[in-house]
Amino acid sequence: MVTNLERFKKEMEPARQLYAREIRDFAKNFDALGEMTMDEFPDIDTQDYIFSFEKVNETSEEELDKIHDEISNHMKEFSKVHGIEKFCLNARIWI
Repeated sequence: MVTNLERFKKEMEPARQLYAREIRDFAKNFDALGEMTMDEFPDIDTQDYIFSFEKVNETSEEELDKIHDEISNHMKEFSKVHGIEKFCLNARIWI
């Protein structure tokens, strides 16, 4: 028997790949960010996808907040344009 979580993950996989590729490419515009990792945190019916970026220099928290806002806004718009808003609701960006 397939669980709701398994169904959700299967449905989200193409969106996850598209989102991950775009956020990785877009983050290359910021010297303050290093490697990105993605973690999955399952719940009963859904799961959250956490995209975390390594900080690579002495960038101020204020500047990191601006970078976070810029990436978040870009990814929301990207998700809307590419029809993956449902995935975006379960994606989190940590810097």
